[in-house]
Amino acid sequence: MLLPGPPDAEGPSSLEPPADVADARDRVVVRMLALWARSVQRDAHSYYQAASKAVWTDRAIDYGEEWSPTEDDLARVLEDVWVRGYRLVMSAYQMERWSRAHQQITGGSEQSDDQLRMLRNTIEHLDEASFTDLVAQRGPLDPKNKRKKWSIDELPGKELFLGFDAGFTEAAFGLVNLRDVTTRARLYAQLDAPDEPSFDDYVPESYDSGSD
Repeated sequence: MLLPGPPDAEGPSSLEPPADVADARDRVVVRMLALWARSVQRDAHSYYQAASKAVWTDRAIDYGEEWSPTEDDLARVLEDVWVRGYRLVMSAYQMERWSRAHQQITGGSEQSDDQLRMLRNTIEHLDEASFTDLVAQRGPLDPKNKRKKWSIDELPGKELFLGFDAGFTEAAFGLVNLRDVTTRARLYAQLDAPDEPSFDDYVPESYDSGSD
């Protein structure tokens, strides 16, 4: 079962009394926060693997050996980096939303990662942007589009870089730091099962939150 049902429920529940509704919300919030935290751990590792492969592929092409990959190989690898980076952004965004819901329950102070939200919104509406060969920027003026604000304007340089840089092995899209996001995910990954063995996530040394 993806989400926990009401305790001692024998079948589909009818409308619950308000107290039970509150209890159910608490359980769902905890479950969803832990679920997305574990997804962040997996997606960060998956992204790091693809980004590292892209760096290696680009370097190997420069060697020009018989065994060297081709530019077509690099293009496919970079597609993988983009897709895995987007998955990480979405997982991290969901974790942030559910962590705020959890803070409302526990009385903690609410925090918001505005840059993550802006990046998520930018990628969601990227088809509306203007493009150069290397970056996406605010879309063209459209009398039918009455939008006053563009999330992409809140990103560094008011643009999203569409290419790949070696430093992107440390941060998806150059903006979502892998060490920071996985460190945060560890706070919540076992929230729904504190007595279970910890989630076995491999963290590359280069962004291990325990390293100096």
